Amino acid sequence: MLKKELAPGIIQYVFPPRKETFHFGDSITAIIHENKAILIDTGFENEARQVLEDLSAQGVTVDSVIISHFHDDHMYGLKLINNVPVYGSCNFQHTLDMWTDKEDRKYFTPSITIEKPTIIEFGKHTLEILPSPGHSLCTVLVKINGQFIHIADEIMYSNDGQPLLPSIESRQDIKRQLESWNLLKDYQNFTIILGHGWAFDGKNLHEDLRNRMTYASAILGAVGAITYEEAVKDCNFEFLHKNWFDHLAVE
Repeated sequence: MLKKELAPGIIQYVFPPRKETFHFGDSITAIIHENKAILIDTGFENEARQVLEDLSAQGVTVDSVIISHFHDDHMYGLKLINNVPVYGSCNFQHTLDMWTDKEDRKYFTPSITIEKPTIIEFGKHTLEILPSPGHSLCTVLVKINGQFIHIADEIMYSNDGQPLLPSIESRQDIKRQLESWNLLKDYQNFTIILGHGWAFDGKNLHEDLRNRMTYASAILGAVGAITYEEAVKDCNFEFLHKNWFDHLAVE
């Protein structure tokens, strides 16, 4: 586990890639005030355990948790965190039904559901949770102090800073994702915190979004099947995880 203080009281923890993910690791962000922390995502249990141990060594306990979206690599650590408020999208059930066994859903069900922009005042920090279905129907973004925005998996990077191919599975998903990327254009003056990859300056966001939208629009506009090479021919950088294109329904 590596960690970086993005600003006083804002820490991003980034974990090494798991065997099955090759290039990218999971990320947990802690917003700290005095001896309490709000976590954005919890990773898997072993990752959450490392963060909890690090916070405990600083005399910090978890006050509440925000789940950016209900995929296993963002929420399974909730099994180690009890009796705190858990914020999550009102669309959580759709994703839980897809990703979890019925008997496990009790661990991941949010106690506070978000269906409209919601502000949390946490000591010196102001957080705003914004529903933003894109990568998943249950995605929420989190603005922090008007300077940072946690964007979950709306865009993804490897641990060494290379862009990952968008994880989308159908043309219908593409339409939703394009809407989300259009909204992200408003955050070029923010520091962008990722669910996978290190935080980066939003001034680099425009070019990243242009490439992703070019790729997605090529697929959406194709008549019939399209190859990966055709989908990326107007992009000006190379994506990792080309195999995600193979899972996309492009017929």
